[in-house]
Amino acid sequence: MSDTPIEQFLRPGIASASPYDARHHDFAWRHRELDRLMSNECPLPPSRSVIAAATAALEIANFYPNSGEDLRAAIAAFNDVDPANIILGNGSTEVLDVVTRSFVGPGDEVVISVPTYAFFESQTRLYGGEPLLIPMTDDFRFDVPAILDAVTVRTKAIFLCSPNNPTGNSWDMDELEAVLSAGVPTVVDQAYLECGDSVSFAGLVAAHPNLIITRTMSKAFGLAALRLGYGIAAPTLVDAFLRLRIPFSLSLVALRAGLAAMDHPEELEERRAFISSERRRVMAALLTMPGLKPFPSEGNFILIDVSGTGQTSAAIVDFARRENMLLRAMTAHRLRDAFVRVTIGTVEQNDRFIAVFGRAITGGPQEPAPELALTGGAMNRRSARDVPAVDRPAAASRG
Repeated sequence: MSDTPIEQFLRPGIASASPYDARHHDFAWRHRELDRLMSNECPLPPSRSVIAAATAALEIANFYPNSGEDLRAAIAAFNDVDPANIILGNGSTEVLDVVTRSFVGPGDEVVISVPTYAFFESQTRLYGGEPLLIPMTDDFRFDVPAILDAVTVRTKAIFLCSPNNPTGNSWDMDELEAVLSAGVPTVVDQAYLECGDSVSFAGLVAAHPNLIITRTMSKAFGLAALRLGYGIAAPTLVDAFLRLRIPFSLSLVALRAGLAAMDHPEELEERRAFISSERRRVMAALLTMPGLKPFPSEGNFILIDVSGTGQTSAAIVDFARRENMLLRAMTAHRLRDAFVRVTIGTVEQNDRFIAVFGRAITGGPQEPAPELALTGGAMNRRSARDVPAVDRPAAASRG
């Protein structure tokens, strides 16, 4: 037997890659009494029609799923494109991973507008590429000239996000077409499109074969746990991507639930209206609080600059956690310790957030957190304040 350590056989870059840190999700699942306002999840559960479709799929779960041709056709109709333009994925993360693997290898450069979804950078590094991080302007506008200046012969992809996480603002047509003029494969993640009134870029794919759009059913559709996303691209690219995608990566449960969701567009519009209305209400409340600078958003979240309060984002997030509420400090998104992001929740959760945040920015007084009923009527009597520091969620790159 050779004495060579087995890890020496790993492809270069894997051992040094930072794995996705899911501790904040694990923590939230262990403590269901907490308000989950940290991961941009939809506060509304799936509709009865979606649940019925998923349940029916479970009854025949002994069979392998189909390829999702019917769902591809429904998604194509929803976006007014051809089914040949659609690739399904186990969440939009699978599509983004396949796209990155298709274009990026050792020594290649990838241009990324930041702050944004950290998955772009992590996957680029994982496949040996070099991310060129182009900061947004001081007022969080997209720096199109800087992005174009960063493009070289080594550039294999550009990654953008619209609406952008965590800033909440969207690209406009002129800005995007300027970037597309570079001719480089350009990925626009539109995961939060259905949470507001941002413009879909699906119609640009026919005229711009270098444009790839990723979408998800995790946000406004409220199917995050089912892992269902898709990409929109030129048919030649979709054909190439399908060669790399893992077979049967989507369960029949996800495929049938997704099809049911597509069959009821009125339910999606109700969700969009609810998220938008509650976002405006929370925004209005934040604007009345001293020392805050909340940024207008088209997502299901709001980014808040808390530097004017004299509090750090870590202190505010810790304060909220002691009142059974999970918020997100934005240090993992390359923002200094002065930014907090809140997910739009239910009406009741948003009411609690407004009250808790108002106390948090002044340092108190702390109020006892209520004990909330869990599914099935059980009560979790372990408060977040009782959890040791090592058990609390650390900053992570996702969501």
